[in-house]
Amino acid sequence: MDADSPTSPPYEAFYIESMLFNSTSAVRSILRLEAVFGKLPDNPTIADVEHLPTKLILNELQNMIVHAGALSRYFWPVRPDHKPRGKLLSKYFAMAEDSPLFNRDLRNAIEHFDERIDRYFSQGAVGYFFPEYVGPKPQEDGVPGHFFRAFFVDTGEFRLLDEEFLIEPVADEILFVHAHLEKMHTEGGRFQVAERNT
Repeated sequence: MDADSPTSPPYEAFYIESMLFNSTSAVRSILRLEAVFGKLPDNPTIADVEHLPTKLILNELQNMIVHAGALSRYFWPVRPDHKPRGKLLSKYFAMAEDSPLFNRDLRNAIEHFDERIDRYFSQGAVGYFFPEYVGPKPQEDGVPGHFFRAFFVDTGEFRLLDEEFLIEPVADEILFVHAHLEKMHTEGGRFQVAERNT
């Protein structure tokens, strides 16, 4: 690699530190969510679920998705002139397009969110409206339900308007990226090739 390349030392440390900001923020949310759900009994009742802190859960899920989208852009940049950086980082993180972070919907869910709200309601939405919801996924009964933010505890899906994301695979991928960033950070701030457990 050319000595003037932005991915040559000492610039590697800058990428690592920048990505650590996103991964650390996301991991904090993951740990807070684990703490909340860890207090539930093995077979929670509807009453147990109703006592969960809805706003906290949804805020942490949304924060996790925001930072997952930011990490995704490091590996799969939108603009062609940044694709060499994405390819290089993908190599060091053993990242492929089967990663949950590759999901374009994940990246787009937060970007221009105000415009997405406008489009969503300009279509003449009718039915039930749920600004915030944590509970079992409602059964289809012919009357549409509209969720601004929801987490379905039985399916593990987070819904933001009309997009749904399985949270566990995204969280696992964030934890993998974060662990590798931490390793590189503590070992001199240099890129190293990650190994995935197969």
